[in-house]
Amino acid sequence: MIRYAIAWMILIGFLVVGCGTAPAARSTESFPTGDARPMIGVHDLELADGVTPDEFEAFVSGPFSTCFTKPVGGLVVKIQKCDRGRGVGDYCAVWSFDSVAQRNAYFPGDGSPTASFADEVASKLPPAWSRLWEMCDSVEFTDYVVMYATPAAESGAGNLYGVHDLVLAEGVKPADFEKYVTGPFAEAWPEAIEGLGRAILVGERGERVGQYQNVFVFTPASLRDEFFPTPTTQSAFFRDRVAPRMSDDIGERIRNMTVREGFSDWAPIVASN
Repeated sequence: MIRYAIAWMILIGFLVVGCGTAPAARSTESFPTGDARPMIGVHDLELADGVTPDEFEAFVSGPFSTCFTKPVGGLVVKIQKCDRGRGVGDYCAVWSFDSVAQRNAYFPGDGSPTASFADEVASKLPPAWSRLWEMCDSVEFTDYVVMYATPAAESGAGNLYGVHDLVLAEGVKPADFEKYVTGPFAEAWPEAIEGLGRAILVGERGERVGQYQNVFVFTPASLRDEFFPTPTTQSAFFRDRVAPRMSDDIGERIRNMTVREGFSDWAPIVASN
């Protein structure tokens, strides 16, 4: 995602107080054309002064949860919290666009939101949308093109994402890596395995342009702990039922072509019992 004009979005939010969350019907004529690949925008968030983690999480799991019960104008925004790896306790906003073309229609290269975003997204969201950006701010971002994903791996309200930042190993060309991902890798993992999906992303705007992410998608989120009770421990179920169905050759090839810079597990924020 781009670093949006947060104040502008807050103004739009105040102008549309009282609007419902259901998106209006979209005509095929209005849908943007161009790059049809799905896009994921990831924003690192910082809480505003005076906002506590408990207050923020109660808001996200409460009022904000009504904003995107379904896609609005081809967009879903979720707030996740890091619970393992690099950045434990941090928050991020995940913007899931139908396509790169959809992102471009809402946020062109200069990062300013368009009238199309106001009409098709902001005008259809409840006041919790503007309240979100009073409670936090985006401090850096990357927009990622989804090069490959098992079905529905790039979205889902209850997903936990195990995100591994990758850079290419010395001598590996981007074209060769991307050809491998969309070819042999995709063919070896055509669907989720016992609820474990995969996605490979490449940065297109922002901090990590031209760099990659290898994403493990756990559906539901509780599956992560069932498979990996700790970051370095595999469960018996995973060893017996999941690992044998994963290609060792494919995994080894990915490891040889890339260098992992670190990982973060991003969990959904749910209401406290």
